[in-house]
Amino acid sequence: MLLMRLLSLLFIFGFTAQVNAYEANNFEITPLIGYRFGGDFDISDEASTTSKIKLSEEVNYGLLLAWDVDAKRQGEFLINYYNSHFSQAVDPIASNSNIAITYAHIGGNVPISDGYLPVYVTGGLGLTHLSPEDALLDNETRFSMNIGIATKIPVSEHLSFRFGGRVYATFFNSDSKIFCNEDNCAISISSDLWIQSEINAGLTFTF
Repeated sequence: MLLMRLLSLLFIFGFTAQVNAYEANNFEITPLIGYRFGGDFDISDEASTTSKIKLSEEVNYGLLLAWDVDAKRQGEFLINYYNSHFSQAVDPIASNSNIAITYAHIGGNVPISDGYLPVYVTGGLGLTHLSPEDALLDNETRFSMNIGIATKIPVSEHLSFRFGGRVYATFFNSDSKIFCNEDNCAISISSDLWIQSEINAGLTFTF
């Protein structure tokens, strides 16, 4: 189901890009490495008191594909993964605090300044997949978006360094409960958005 949703989004965006065909048709592949911040969750107890529980800040890895839409804009497909763990036991039902988080987004970028160090605003929409390592807890997949800023330093005609940062917002209902087993849920969400941010760098190969 997750793969089908992503493929559908990719097809729709790809079709739109074909309608606005651009002669250059450059294609870019950028392996990324970065560092992820944030990711607090609110937990509730039987007395309805809440406290925050955090995910550890860790290195993340990604792959960014970009293609020309017109003379200035590019379409982008981003997949980003990192493995984290909760800062404390989330609930007696969870024996393992590790969790893998994957973002898969489709979107694009537009330049906001030119020159040797062009600056781009980038963003996208897609899905966040949260996968606890504890086999007793269910995975969660939610809609999400990102917005960021990036720059590229050219090294040669087909190679450049890319640096940037992004903010990810995952959509929850304010009364959502996640990471459930048959009887209980480990975490309750008290806000509509779950926020993470990152800084990243990579090598861009242009074809």
